[in-house]
Amino acid sequence: MALVDDKRLVEIVNFSLEYGDNRTCETYDLKQESLARYKREYKKLFGNFERRKIIDKIASNYSEDELKAIAAGSMGGLGSRKHVVEREGRHVKFGVLTDTHIGSIYFRPELLTEALETFDREGCEFITHSGDVTEGMSTRPGHIYELDKLGYTQQRDYAVELLSEWSGKIYMIDGNHDRWFVKSSGAYIVEDIAGRLPDAVYLGQDEGDLIINNVIIKLWHGEDGSSYATSYRLQKLIESLSGGTKPHVLIAGHTHKQGYFFDRNIHVVSGGSIQLQSKWMRGKRLSAHSGYHIIDMEITDDGVTRFRVEWFPFFL
Repeated sequence: MALVDDKRLVEIVNFSLEYGDNRTCETYDLKQESLARYKREYKKLFGNFERRKIIDKIASNYSEDELKAIAAGSMGGLGSRKHVVEREGRHVKFGVLTDTHIGSIYFRPELLTEALETFDREGCEFITHSGDVTEGMSTRPGHIYELDKLGYTQQRDYAVELLSEWSGKIYMIDGNHDRWFVKSSGAYIVEDIAGRLPDAVYLGQDEGDLIINNVIIKLWHGEDGSSYATSYRLQKLIESLSGGTKPHVLIAGHTHKQGYFFDRNIHVVSGGSIQLQSKWMRGKRLSAHSGYHIIDMEITDDGVTRFRVEWFPFFL
């Protein structure tokens, strides 16, 4: 038999979870032993209240829409985050960058400037960047000779300087080159860059989700190799996604290849690169599709109803 009615029991225990035992005893004129009995009764009826306390603490870090996305299974991978945007209207237009490799001798700053100017001229609301913002520094023999910005600080500051030319939102993840700094010194350079830009959002390591009116745009990088067929790598990724984890749009980096296809109700864009073909890529007989995209889409609460993607190659 319960010590008090269920509604009163829940009220008292929830109050104690939020404000602590001492304040609860004072507010409800209880002794510590009585409160302990209420908590035991609560556990019998509703389960472990400590687990509830942990869940409530986790939930406090997310919006209602983010919690709905988590409940739907769209958690993303390790190190990923979500950023939810509620906006009026159903038309979304944005610029797509990936694999800038700032700090590499094969990176051309004027090409990035051209992309940012085009995004502004075409009326893009925001930019996404699917990783390898910087070139990083590896232990690969000869790699140091492919750098014109040496070390974490030089690459970070140069990236901030160049990306500051864009005055709107930038949503970013890191890539395997950026994570060389993580492996060598535990430094998250893309998160640092985003924190130094006026309106940038870091979405996580290797992947992250941008959610606009329930439409999920996933940025993804990966560390696997390229493939003979441009779409094969991403087709295998799409096949691996379970139903609850599928985004509406996937924008991928890493391979420096551009392309678009539609599979399992996902609009898939391979982002190309800003960096030109490197000596390492040429040695591996890998071409680089250098350029950028603009995506123009119509959305509803149920998904994407119209999707247009335009590729802007660099002609050098």
